[in-house]
Amino acid sequence: MLSKGFGGAERYFTDLSVALAERGHAVQVICHKRFQELKRLKAVPGIYTETLSVLGWWDPLAQYSIKQVVKKFSPDLIHAHLARAAYIAGKTARKFNIPLVVKTHNYVNLKYYQDVSFFIATTNDQRHYLLENDVSKDDIEVIPNFSLFPGVECIKAVNRNHIVFASYGRMVSKKGFEILLNAFQELISSGINARLMIGGDGPERKPLQRLCNRLGLDKQVTFQGWLKDVEGFLSDADIFVMPSLLEPFGIAILEAMSCGMPIITTKTKGPMEILDDNQAYFVEAGNVASLVAAMKYVVLNREEATVRAARGLDRYKNHYSGYVVIPRIEQAYRELCDVKS
Repeated sequence: MLSKGFGGAERYFTDLSVALAERGHAVQVICHKRFQELKRLKAVPGIYTETLSVLGWWDPLAQYSIKQVVKKFSPDLIHAHLARAAYIAGKTARKFNIPLVVKTHNYVNLKYYQDVSFFIATTNDQRHYLLENDVSKDDIEVIPNFSLFPGVECIKAVNRNHIVFASYGRMVSKKGFEILLNAFQELISSGINARLMIGGDGPERKPLQRLCNRLGLDKQVTFQGWLKDVEGFLSDADIFVMPSLLEPFGIAILEAMSCGMPIITTKTKGPMEILDDNQAYFVEAGNVASLVAAMKYVVLNREEATVRAARGLDRYKNHYSGYVVIPRIEQAYRELCDVKS
């Protein structure tokens, strides 16, 4: 993983590396020297970290450095994430005849993915995209994202009059936080007594804080920055909202499911594959009125919301928990290594 930011792809990379090491695998992590979760990775036995600066996918020095560290570690396979890493890892994998697995966290530009042995597609829609772009069906498997959260034992009843909504993610325009703030202001104006917690950071944070001030929401909305304890953040809330305008998957959805929370999400590709109307509440992306209506409905229909949350929790445990997903990734690795041998 050669990016230095931290979004869903970086979270997946970190959690997968930790989980594989804890399951007894030797894991060499190659990442940017300013990778946000580097300290966590270095603390895990079985993970061997190598860091470097990367100017871009074309960076010859980065390509040389990665070839040297991979040659020394001599792995059975390489797993790369996002375009820059896929392109550079491809050159290394080809040189040493090592299988290369890539994870499609979004709809990738395949010009950077020319030396790939196997694609792990996050959703069926991403698999369809790869097939349309002439990737063989034998070289693709849909294995969804996962969370390491164990999943709560029971659903937390929402009985208090003061409802707390929660949302978090990278603060960029496609995440729809501006829509959420406008919807929340209308909800408050309708007489609902509520608060909103927003976690995450990014280039849109200051504009969002200014919008919050203009809407008169400074007392009802808190911006909590990057979340070190997502479970703790969610445990302080009653209802989770994902207002994304575009969302190829949405690991935050899984984390909210694992905490047994009622979920309101936009009709975007990832959430619509993860959940259905029996488990969550769907709204039109970018539509303030649709979001306000759903937020009000969930507040006023708490028993129904609790039932949907319970179904979401069951779906998480059966399909998206790390205990279920990681063995599928390990099996894909084994099959690739068998083919190589």
